[in-house]
Amino acid sequence: AVIIDFEDSVSLIDKDAARILVKNFLTKYDALTTDIYIRINDASSEFFLLDVDKTKDLPIRGYVLPKALPKDIQKLNAITNKDIIPIIESPLAVLRVEEIAQQDNVTGLLLGAEDLTKELNINRTLEATEILYSRSKLVLVCAAYNIESIDTPWVDKDNLAGLKLDSLNAKNLGFTSKSSIHPNHVDIINDVFTPSTEDIMQAKRIVKKASETTRGAFSLDGKMIDLPIIEKAKKTLTQAKKYKLL
Repeated sequence: AVIIDFEDSVSLIDKDAARILVKNFLTKYDALTTDIYIRINDASSEFFLLDVDKTKDLPIRGYVLPKALPKDIQKLNAITNKDIIPIIESPLAVLRVEEIAQQDNVTGLLLGAEDLTKELNINRTLEATEILYSRSKLVLVCAAYNIESIDTPWVDKDNLAGLKLDSLNAKNLGFTSKSSIHPNHVDIINDVFTPSTEDIMQAKRIVKKASETTRGAFSLDGKMIDLPIIEKAKKTLTQAKKYKLL
């Protein structure tokens, strides 16, 4: 998906111009095959209602909502039924992340580590131990409520080795995807999160064998396969479809 930003990357004097530009663009190119989200200004901003009002009828999938708390999501839901991806970027949002995940139209959560660490008055590091708890909690909540878990972007634009390591750490924690702030990051992120050919083939074999047996567990290549492994295989195939590999 592509996120069009109305928030931090747009200066105060350019907010109106940004809305006009985006409306003209999306009206002209309404046959875009990529899902489009708009990161609007937060619900307490004077620009919030205008951002939504001027875009809710455009061909977009939904909104990315900064500084999100439950009341902010409810405010957005009152004026649109589009998908919502709240950004979890404050200590209070981390503490209330499960409540946020249960709000109507929330299809995923995005961790905003830059603002979060700023509020905690701590520095970001390559090892990212300072956000391990927040990452882990977000992943667990998203998995529990079957929504997307989207990792924080890597902001060191030219450190591609650091990006790969950070992406691998996020994937190993259970994130289903990662946000990007620069085109040069996209291929690395996709390479990390795309299931390998071997993973896809094995998942297909597991799902096929499971469909052919009525037993709760069975053997494949000498290994026991039970329900959790079957469900993991199904998730691998779902992820492969998102990357158009199936």
